[in-house]
Amino acid sequence: MRFLATLCALALCVLTAPTAAAGQVLVGGDRVTINGRLCVIGFNAHTAAGVRKIITTGACTGASTPVTAVTAPADSTSTPLVRTGPGTTAVVAGTTEAAIGATVCRYGPATGWRCGTLQAKNQTVNFPGGPISGLSRTSICLEPGDPGGPVLAGKQAQGVLIGGSGNCSSGGTSYFVPIRPVLNTHGLVLYTG
Repeated sequence: MRFLATLCALALCVLTAPTAAAGQVLVGGDRVTINGRLCVIGFNAHTAAGVRKIITTGACTGASTPVTAVTAPADSTSTPLVRTGPGTTAVVAGTTEAAIGATVCRYGPATGWRCGTLQAKNQTVNFPGGPISGLSRTSICLEPGDPGGPVLAGKQAQGVLIGGSGNCSSGGTSYFVPIRPVLNTHGLVLYTG
């Protein structure tokens, strides 16, 4: 199975985008510069002490995990918003986990807002960089530049897109890292509205 986006190449997929503006309002699905790299925002979160974080792919930040959290740029504004189209957003309301068979949607900078079905949970996928376990599989397509984007079920955060197979012309499969374990690992709370 050919994967469009691998953990070792995620950053390369987004480096052609324009740089983020100073004072950026952080919206899930948008791009932001983190330590000189252009990354896709999954979700915005904060620690118990109020330190603002961006949840994104580990490959973008140089972390060894598929998804990680990094400190938001000092001159940015964190929001509970996720991009749903050019100029449109949705407000994240929580992290209630969707059931298999539920409709899920994701936003990726390359292909925009796409919806499909949550097909399976706790999947192990062999990426070129090695196997990753605990993933959820959807029927949503993706293209290079989409990984790192948020996955939602209604207004409930589900996870962060990391890769898949196929494309958005002929169809495909995508995988995301569930959000709850990421929040627990990093001691974070999502911005919600």
